[in-house]
Amino acid sequence: MDLDLVLQPAWRRQRRLFLQLAAIAQTAWLAPMRAGARALSRTQATPTMQTPTGHDGRHDFDFLHGQWSIRNERLKQRLAGSNDWEIFHATQRCLPLLGGLGNVDDFISDWTRPGTDERFVGMTLRLFGVESKQWSIYWAGNHDGVLDSPMTGAFADEAQGQRVGTFLGVDEHEGQPVRVRFRWSQASANTAHWQQAFSVDDGATWETNWHMWFRRIDDAGRALHDDHVIELRQYAMQPARRDELIALFEREFIESQEAVGMHVIGQFRDLDAPDRFVWLRGFADMPVRAEALDGFYGGPTWKRHREAANATIADSDDVLLLRPARAGSGLPTPATPRPSSQDAPASGGLIEAGLCALDAPADAGFLERFERDLAPRLKAAGAEVIGLYVTESSANTYPRLSVREGEQVLVWFARFDDVDAHHRYETALLADAAWRDAVAQSLLHGLRQPPQRLRLSPTARSELRA
Repeated sequence: MDLDLVLQPAWRRQRRLFLQLAAIAQTAWLAPMRAGARALSRTQATPTMQTPTGHDGRHDFDFLHGQWSIRNERLKQRLAGSNDWEIFHATQRCLPLLGGLGNVDDFISDWTRPGTDERFVGMTLRLFGVESKQWSIYWAGNHDGVLDSPMTGAFADEAQGQRVGTFLGVDEHEGQPVRVRFRWSQASANTAHWQQAFSVDDGATWETNWHMWFRRIDDAGRALHDDHVIELRQYAMQPARRDELIALFEREFIESQEAVGMHVIGQFRDLDAPDRFVWLRGFADMPVRAEALDGFYGGPTWKRHREAANATIADSDDVLLLRPARAGSGLPTPATPRPSSQDAPASGGLIEAGLCALDAPADAGFLERFERDLAPRLKAAGAEVIGLYVTESSANTYPRLSVREGEQVLVWFARFDDVDAHHRYETALLADAAWRDAVAQSLLHGLRQPPQRLRLSPTARSELRA
């Protein structure tokens, strides 16, 4: 991804944005006349959104400030019954204006319009009306350099605790008047989702024709993650087909999943089960999980490769939904970026996943027992515990994919330099009378069976490694 334009010094980017605003100021007075001229040719009035009561709304777009990487999924033919999507990428930086009453962003894509060699560049100006308590959204692109008529609307609370922004307007598509709808959702510290839809029947039905999946990036261009919920996924593979799935997964399913709002934490070969593939992915929260999964499994990448992937898998229902046991107990942010397929190291060490099946939620007492009696013995034997998780009690927000509901677990993750280091640790643990006693006491106080320990070898592009 080309980030040279996005990662300019801040003063230079701000100067460029404000120069763009100055250009807008010279032409903005023409926008009402242009919009009015368009309206005269339409049979539909501009739709409006009802403003939620009891909420001011002037800070509803604060989440968008900063710099982003954007995956665009755009329908090639609109209002034609097509399902042919094109994918391209863009970068964006959004800056606040007017003390928070507005913002402006630039959109720099790697997409070129047919018949040209110029990359598509756009910008958006958003302004909050203090009296109307609605936002007006103005878009301009380098194809004509003219502000479009505004989209207007507001944010409101919807199902699953999401706050969703809906913005409506009118436009033309190939000479046909259409209603236009923008929806902003999946807003978290590091994710957001914008989608555009058209209607030709006065809003009775809508065709979504463009998705933008936003991922916040740092100054080095790396995506930032906020993993308050993770999935531990264990797949039973068809005989001798694990490496086939790993190759497909690492080529097609890492960046495409992360682009729509999740984090592929790591993927592994189980050293004690040659036909088991284990992987981890994280989400900001449960509503973001639902929309991110829908975006991926309903999107073009999965549809293109799902038959090949599913042919390698015998069972994919062994999934635990987890959350960090305490603040700060989640897996650490890697010090180095995920390896590319060309730069993958020969070995990623070894990760141990320890699974404790419990009679009751870990918070009822076993978590404290583990930290007091069991974790010190793991450390004494040579384990570096890097993550501690317990069952996420929320209902499965994406029932299309099964999870192991109704179970209570505590899961630890530890890393080792190599298989030999893990073997020395296992030997020390088995010889530790204090460990054996702690396990025996735990079996009397909430632990249903001795902990199950998985020896996991990171694949070539696993982000999580020793």
